[in-house]
Amino acid sequence: MEEEINESAETADSTQQVGLEEPAEPTEGMSEVKSKKSIGEVFKNYFTATRISYIAIFTALSFVLRMLQFSVLPAVPYLKLDFSDAFILICAYSLGPVAGIISGVLKELIYGICFTNSAFVGELANVIVMLPFILIPSILYKKYKGIKAVLVGIAIACLARTLWSIPVNLLLNFPVFVGFNWSLGMKTFLKVWHWTTLFNFIKVAALSAVAFLLYKPLSKLIKLTNAKFTRRKNTEQ
Repeated sequence: MEEEINESAETADSTQQVGLEEPAEPTEGMSEVKSKKSIGEVFKNYFTATRISYIAIFTALSFVLRMLQFSVLPAVPYLKLDFSDAFILICAYSLGPVAGIISGVLKELIYGICFTNSAFVGELANVIVMLPFILIPSILYKKYKGIKAVLVGIAIACLARTLWSIPVNLLLNFPVFVGFNWSLGMKTFLKVWHWTTLFNFIKVAALSAVAFLLYKPLSKLIKLTNAKFTRRKNTEQ
């Protein structure tokens, strides 16, 4: 799936390389025009109507799940679990890491506009914590296929997100949620850091399990739909 979607972008890259061989010493103006043209073509080929549609669908699904939050540890009831990032991870696997990050950022942006009580700082923290969880497995999946590579990538991502959440909670989340008081927030976090770490470990394990179970059927649906769009486009041409 990933190879089919990115095929046009690779073609644009090869075209650019051939173009560089023509003039031995291109002028500065010509170089700028070619650079802008190639970037525009890559951008256009990446953000096709089909890809944009899928990003929108994954963003909508994850946004709905973002609103369905619940506590899992009585010691820290204010830490809520939701399964929105599972669909972001599936999006990254199916459409690539860039699409996954775009979908994750859009999900948090929409949620922040609708419900934020932290001046978007909480949503920003969620994006920061989400980055290793989305990028690590999806980038590895582009190079290494197979169930073993998927499991290893998810395991590394879970560990990275759990560890990365510690400084983010210490320096950003807790200070903001106690009234933008960094001294009080860091003291509060240090009292419950072990509970927050356990919570994040439970969260990434649950997200990974859901993403793992849903990826195959959703990826098949994406392949079938993409093939349909491709056939229709070829027919119209």
